[in-house]
Amino acid sequence: MRPGTRAVASVVRPVALARRSLATAPGLTVVGWHRVDGRTSDGLSTGIDDFRRHLDVLEEWGACVLPLAEAAARLRAGTLPDRAVALTFDDGYASVVETAWPLLRERGLATTLFVVSGILAGQRFAWDAHEPAPCRTGRLRPATAEELVAAADEGLDIGSHTVSHPWLPALDDDRLLAELVESRAVLEDLLGRPVRSLAYPTGGWDARVRAAAAVAGYSVGITVDRGLNTGRVHPLSLRRAFVPTEAADLRHVLDGAYTFLRPLDRWRSRGGPPW
Repeated sequence: MRPGTRAVASVVRPVALARRSLATAPGLTVVGWHRVDGRTSDGLSTGIDDFRRHLDVLEEWGACVLPLAEAAARLRAGTLPDRAVALTFDDGYASVVETAWPLLRERGLATTLFVVSGILAGQRFAWDAHEPAPCRTGRLRPATAEELVAAADEGLDIGSHTVSHPWLPALDDDRLLAELVESRAVLEDLLGRPVRSLAYPTGGWDARVRAAAAVAGYSVGITVDRGLNTGRVHPLSLRRAFVPTEAADLRHVLDGAYTFLRPLDRWRSRGGPPW
């Protein structure tokens, strides 16, 4: 997180805490990562020690970590506990099932991994093409179908991240629906259980995309628009923040201090991919 942004968050934090204290019902905070590997955090990678510190912050903050489906249902019903949090990962990297998931299981923390179904053949993601060849730990390797099934059998929740990770608002209606329907079908066939949650690739969504997600059979949709989810937020456009490297920044996220960035998030998610 940039120093200037962090400084603004420090000023905003008391206001965010005051607003939370005045809320008539608890809200839901959704946070996310991509992959957990190595010693340092860089780009999509979160270092293992940094990830452990993130989990420590969640515990110190008093987070009540819930499975995503339960959290979304209780948000709609108005029965969330205080400081409710749902944890997520995007893309489907092997390091999530190899490294992050065991650490989460040790602490009894439920998690959802959103998987790009078209990558299950074992090729690398297109955005990793410029990276050096992955090491034996599989830093850049997507999880295999067998690994996903084994992790799901241990309790890891699996959601859809589409077939090919496209910018959904740019697709025509037929391809948009195909990306959503086919991904869900592949994952359900693989896991032998329903898949009802979706994370929009790069956070790209609009009203048409959200309507298509409903037609495709999803009940929960995750964006990258930061902020607390209240009962007024549509279940197919739940807000989420990716976890910054510094543990102190995660505390700001949990307290709602970075919500002031949501207008920027909304512009990015509807105006076009950030690249």
